[in-house]
Amino acid sequence: MHKKLNPFLYLTSNRHMRVGRILRFKLAIFYLTFATLPTFAHIELVTVPKSQAVQLTIYNSADITMVKESRELTFKRGRNKIQFSWAGTLIDPTSLRLTFLTHKNDLTLSDTSFPPGRTDAQPDGSQRLQWNIESTFSGSARVEINYFTSGITWNADYTIITGGSEKSMSVDGFVRVNNNSGEDYPNAQVRLVVGTVNLVENIAELAQGSWRYKDLNQDERETVRREFEGRMRKAERKPAMPATTTEAVAGEDAEEKDGDKPKDVIKEGLSEYFLFTVEGKESIPNGWQKRLRAFSAREVPVKVVYRASDRTTAGQVHKFYEFRNTKEKGQDAKTSLGVSPLPDGSVHIFREDSQGNLSYQGGVTMKYVATGDKVKLDTGVTSEVVLRTFTRNYKRYSFVTDTRYDKSHYVKSWVEEYFYENELENTLGRSVHVEIERTFPGDFEPGKMDFKYEKIDSATIKFFPIAEAREKKKISYSIKIEHKE
Repeated sequence: MHKKLNPFLYLTSNRHMRVGRILRFKLAIFYLTFATLPTFAHIELVTVPKSQAVQLTIYNSADITMVKESRELTFKRGRNKIQFSWAGTLIDPTSLRLTFLTHKNDLTLSDTSFPPGRTDAQPDGSQRLQWNIESTFSGSARVEINYFTSGITWNADYTIITGGSEKSMSVDGFVRVNNNSGEDYPNAQVRLVVGTVNLVENIAELAQGSWRYKDLNQDERETVRREFEGRMRKAERKPAMPATTTEAVAGEDAEEKDGDKPKDVIKEGLSEYFLFTVEGKESIPNGWQKRLRAFSAREVPVKVVYRASDRTTAGQVHKFYEFRNTKEKGQDAKTSLGVSPLPDGSVHIFREDSQGNLSYQGGVTMKYVATGDKVKLDTGVTSEVVLRTFTRNYKRYSFVTDTRYDKSHYVKSWVEEYFYENELENTLGRSVHVEIERTFPGDFEPGKMDFKYEKIDSATIKFFPIAEAREKKKISYSIKIEHKE
């Protein structure tokens, strides 16, 4: 929003700050009271203080953010007017609410009006409202303004660093808040909704689950607002789960401040979603990003599996990292997984050698992981383990003939046998486990197979060889396919 000073507004504090950076809400208070003359007299305005608290509850799935802001205002006995403008923002004006937190019995909201027209003094006159408040006392009181806005989103990303043996790893989780709402939010408490909040299923069906709050009509917005507020109140009543460490980085080029006290992310859970609350206050300027650390887990057990599949990896070997989102026995909840679900996000994986050097293993996208679930991260084709497949031989035999009604002869059945060889090369200095999945044409029966395997379906088998350090091993086998006329 662009700040325009009301001619009746006198700003007495923070003179060194630009008015447009203090607050975009443009709250202008002025007072009218009866004097000895038979007309109203304008009362000189006192300071409009900056907000004491701002709370943002961000729900990505529907691009909706619930904003609560409290201010300490000074009232005069009689009629007071508060002006609110949302020009240049994505604030939903139909959601604006004003409530009194103190002196509830002394203050009355008489009405809400929308001044018409545009003037030179108020070029955004069509995008503002005015609350008319009657006060029975003179003094200060705390009020709360809450509303819904769009344009504030967040996304998650993770950094994984494994040791040289890749048996354990550290996992750092981050959330990145993006503010494109048109409004600055200084010193705000940030809450993030993780998971699916089923807000009014019939509305979600309008766009097959991809609806957005800003696209709904007024009645639908009102329904969503009521349900969203109700669910957040329900989450707030839940006992908070153990907190984890967080840090704040303003924008991409900002640096951490030495000596900053570590913060906490409080995770409050319901069955279908979690509500993350970042400890302390964060400034979320319009057009900026804020990166917050959600957790820092250490010594997480991990299993590295090399997989090759005719169906999913085109026969090439992919490297997988597998672990569970669970809390290990004896681990501190602040440095452990399993405290809450893991939201969708990008994952970057590194391996650290004995000299502390990092090598990049790959970047992948991770889907939402519930508490206790297993995570399988496919980093793509690897050169650490190479699989080559050859067809070494092919035979037809066991022919059975028969005679047709016209006494002609034909082959009633026969068997085809394919002889394969897999050459498995391990370039690493340690042994590795490999999963090989082969798919064959038609129904088959195993031929020569001198190893354990699983028959996945009528056309697929899976086997699990171990390749020793620097080993190049050959795995031979055959499959039989019976044909019948």
